[in-house]
Amino acid sequence: MTDQTHYEVIIVGGGLTGVMMALALSYGGYGLAAAPAIALVDRAPAHNKSSDSASSTSKTTSGDHRTTTIHAAGKTMLETLGVWPLISDMATPITRIKIANGAPRQGGLARLQRPEFSLDWHDAHQPMAYVVANDQLLDALYMVMATRPIAHITDAEVTSFDGAGDLARLQFANRPDLSCQLVVACDGAKSKLRDYAGIHSLAETHRQTAIVANLTLERDHANIAYQRFLPSGPLALMPHGPFRASLVWTLPKADADHFMALDEADFASVLLTAFGETLGGLQLDGPRLGWPLKPTISRKMTGSHLILAGDASHAIHPLAGQGYNLALGDAAVLADCLARASARGLGAGHRSVETDYLAGRKFEVTAMTAMTSGLNQLMSFQPAIAKITGAGMGLVNAGPVKSFFQKSAMGGHLARANLLEGRLPT
Repeated sequence: MTDQTHYEVIIVGGGLTGVMMALALSYGGYGLAAAPAIALVDRAPAHNKSSDSASSTSKTTSGDHRTTTIHAAGKTMLETLGVWPLISDMATPITRIKIANGAPRQGGLARLQRPEFSLDWHDAHQPMAYVVANDQLLDALYMVMATRPIAHITDAEVTSFDGAGDLARLQFANRPDLSCQLVVACDGAKSKLRDYAGIHSLAETHRQTAIVANLTLERDHANIAYQRFLPSGPLALMPHGPFRASLVWTLPKADADHFMALDEADFASVLLTAFGETLGGLQLDGPRLGWPLKPTISRKMTGSHLILAGDASHAIHPLAGQGYNLALGDAAVLADCLARASARGLGAGHRSVETDYLAGRKFEVTAMTAMTSGLNQLMSFQPAIAKITGAGMGLVNAGPVKSFFQKSAMGGHLARANLLEGRLPT
């Protein structure tokens, strides 16, 4: 299915966002099984997975030890797309989120005076979110994609994009050009498609690095996610399997480099001092990854015959665990936009698709970017002011902000879309 030279929609990027986007848009009303209208272009070579499913394709040969947090609405969307049943047994639910400000208190009396984690959010009726392993999620996405009318074009690096005229054109170094009505850029925070289209982005200076790792815990996490705002940056522990957690620790880049160089025992000791004894001893379970943080937002979310999605549009700070959930919202809204255009007999490149997409995404993306970057700036770079004024935790616990984060943690009602509510676009 890769010998066509024209498609209705071409998605560029074969990671978690790109494959999920291709699946969602395959329900947009365009194309047939014999002549797919949706193509996924991936610069990586194909790799056939040796498993029970001979037709499945794995992208995780090097082993991705990271995890992704998926909110309740995102879980509903993946269920509707047929992905969730393949990973449900491996997903860890989050039933509570506990938040603390400052270093852990020392001594039994100090800990008894007031709760260590002063903010506690939960939903009495369903898990707020789920933590899944990136490699398992990506394999599941590819397995389901193999059942959909989607052309998968591998080992194809885009070298040029031209959105002028009636069609968009993609050029490659090692294969014929492709044309389409609409290109969806899912090629990450350093998006080449965004650059080719001349869309500028605003990026924060690289002052922080996130240390990402998996941990084993002495005490059970009880499906609670923990966030501690330290003067050096936020530290999050997300439940990930029995007596296991996923760590995302934001630090000044020099401190992160130092901690990355420590041996496992010394790192575990430093981590325990920073987080506290709520979960008992903490031990590394696998390698550590240092992830440079440069939150980035594009000045425009669209261009001529082009939609930016996922990190190509908005790479936010990880403190709220909402990066992939914003990408799920992007895909759900765009699928609805395409379904409406198709029902009216319009091509995927029609102007209404762009305007509807902006209307459906601009508020949530802008608000989440401002909330996460602003809160990180206040708590990490102005901790004295935040502590003296109480602004930091007061902001987190304030009515509008707390409501925003609570709704976002579960999927909320900020971006209504059929897939987020468990319905295929019609």
